[in-house]
Amino acid sequence: MNSRDYLRWTQLPYSGELYPPTDGVTPEAGSWPMFFISRRGQDFIDPFGQVIQWNIKNPNLIDWQSELQIVKQTLQNLTPQQIQIAYRWGTGEVSKQLIPIIYNMMETYGIASTRAARLLGFYHAAINDAFVIAWYFKYLWDVARPCQYDRNLKTVLFTPRFPTYPSAHAVMAGCSESILSYYFPQERHRLHEMFEECAMSREYAGVHFKVDNDEGLKLGRQLGQIVVNLIIAQNIR
Repeated sequence: MNSRDYLRWTQLPYSGELYPPTDGVTPEAGSWPMFFISRRGQDFIDPFGQVIQWNIKNPNLIDWQSELQIVKQTLQNLTPQQIQIAYRWGTGEVSKQLIPIIYNMMETYGIASTRAARLLGFYHAAINDAFVIAWYFKYLWDVARPCQYDRNLKTVLFTPRFPTYPSAHAVMAGCSESILSYYFPQERHRLHEMFEECAMSREYAGVHFKVDNDEGLKLGRQLGQIVVNLIIAQNIR
């Protein structure tokens, strides 16, 4: 497959701005310590000492102009419900919506306090790692946002000040789905739909390409499964 060049986040202004962004949010976060993943030179190592081959497509293999057309078509055909979804997941931290849901499921399925503490410990630590991995790839690849590809693009929400690929919402959603589906298999279908919606909300908002969400979900699910494999190995749910 022929490689494609793509536009860089650090080289183009946002809509309505004159200069490229210089105020990226925590660009150093991609090098922060993680709980479940370690580094050995350029390699990422899982809890079992194995080198991880991350399940995410190189941006040089993506047709970004086609992705831009998808965003434009989505924004042109938004329904009121989709706009609500964009606001629901895009206002504040995603965990603001998730934590009450997790507590409700723990109560519904009678999770003992000791196991609840363990579940929450694994979950929050995994979300930290999900953000670190997302930020690593965001600033490594430096892919421009939709509003930089088309400065006339009218988005539903304000575009965040960091590169687009992959979507952090999607990485966190995928990671959450893997871990919570393990603990609550009865809720697997509902969780899948919820986290697909969480990721898709960023396209509805106009701040992400569809591929940001698709690849972010894959990456997050891979990370979540690594954590689940550790939980299984420890034989303590």
